[in-house]
Amino acid sequence: MDYALWLYIALAIFVVALIIAIIGVVMLIVGMKEPLKKMKGSANNLTDRMGKLQLETTSLSHNANELKEDMQMKSEKITALIDAGKGTVNSVIDLNASVRAITGNIASRVDHNRDNIAEVNQWSNGAMKLLVALENRNITKRSDVTHSSTSFSDTKHY
Repeated sequence: MDYALWLYIALAIFVVALIIAIIGVVMLIVGMKEPLKKMKGSANNLTDRMGKLQLETTSLSHNANELKEDMQMKSEKITALIDAGKGTVNSVIDLNASVRAITGNIASRVDHNRDNIAEVNQWSNGAMKLLVALENRNITKRSDVTHSSTSFSDTKHY
């Protein structure tokens, strides 16, 4: 056999192999079309889910910030309330001290007034004795009675 014949046989085998390879590539491309569509659908589905997840994350972040601000405001209000409570306790303590001081002042005045009341009573008793003595003297002068002696023990004490 001749080399030319072998060359034609090799060429025919090559052409057949090339046709089989082309058919295989075409079948591969046609066969990959359906899985690629599914992969594209899955990618689109994943993109939609990621968009929804991002939206949910943004919403949660916004809610978390609102809760943080709300907690901060409430914390400030509670701090103010606690400070007011401390101020009230301090005010009650100051009021108690003032009441004690006023009570002590009143008690000392009452003690001082007792001394004054006793002194006033002594002066009143003395004045009453003097009035009684003058009255007795005037009575004795009017009745033209000779001098009568009256003792202070006979007079009334008030």
